[in-house]
Amino acid sequence: MNGQYPPSVHLKQGGLSLIELMISMTLGLIILAVLGSMMVNQGWQRAELDKSTRMIGNGAYAIDLIAENLRLAGYYDSFDPTSLALPAAMPDPCSLVSSDISAALRLHVQGYDAATPTAAIGAPPSCVAAVTTGLKPGSDIVVIRRADTTTALNPAAAAAGTHYLQASLCTLDAKSYLLDTQPANLTLRQKNCTAGSTTPYALVRPFHIDIFYVDANNLAGDGIPTLKKVQLSQGAFSAAIPLVEGVDYLQAEYGLDTNNDGVAESYTSCSACSIADWASVVSVKLHVIAKAPESSRRFVDDKTLSLGSAGTVGPFTDGFKRNSFNQTVRLVNPSSRREIP
Repeated sequence: MNGQYPPSVHLKQGGLSLIELMISMTLGLIILAVLGSMMVNQGWQRAELDKSTRMIGNGAYAIDLIAENLRLAGYYDSFDPTSLALPAAMPDPCSLVSSDISAALRLHVQGYDAATPTAAIGAPPSCVAAVTTGLKPGSDIVVIRRADTTTALNPAAAAAGTHYLQASLCTLDAKSYLLDTQPANLTLRQKNCTAGSTTPYALVRPFHIDIFYVDANNLAGDGIPTLKKVQLSQGAFSAAIPLVEGVDYLQAEYGLDTNNDGVAESYTSCSACSIADWASVVSVKLHVIAKAPESSRRFVDDKTLSLGSAGTVGPFTDGFKRNSFNQTVRLVNPSSRREIP
């Protein structure tokens, strides 16, 4: 055979050298490290995207929620309150006395101004002060008055103790509206009444006073700023109702209609508005700043965000992402009553 292997015999590797084994292990570890780093980064990016999405969603929802309620401000069924006298003094939005609520109908909105991003409201409404864990400095309080838009009852089906508004549809009634907690007192009539008829009675609607504000906490001491609401319900003001977490600031500017054409000529924080000014509000500019639910590692926010006439906030150094949301809301009911035909 001349010292050669036959063609059918193949050489076989007997093993790996130490150098080859070390190279293989090193390459494997590098691949695992790269894959692990990619998975970690993907998880981090997903978490950051989730924080941003929640922050944007919360801010948009908060401003839309307030705007939706503002569009209903001053809805009093078929009753036009412009014939009423203005109240002698700024109304207490937390009063449960029917005559006090009735006297405030011309003021479809009312606000408490935090003049700067660090200012606190000195004397908030008592029904807010009683339930808040701490008002967020720099955030306004917005009060909205209206009748219910979905529930209209026969007085016989109304519940005693709940505040109801009844608008007269009968030209022979002595009063054009009633606001009372006793269904037996709600005796205004519907159309086609006669001098001798007493029924059918006009329908009644539950009356709402909704007070929006930003609490420094959702639950006491948790440090999560939250948009909350206190509302008139079943004859009493509710406990604080959490609406949207992560609302860091709320500011409102009120559009005043000075020539009675239903359009705002100027906007103001209304820190010094008279009662007549409040009665002439036909639109509201809302400014909301939302904050991410958790801080972001290595994130530095260098943005400055506007709060309208209250000034600006930022940059922040706490690692939380923030964004501002702005919306101008026309108050349909009071502005429509002022429009020139």
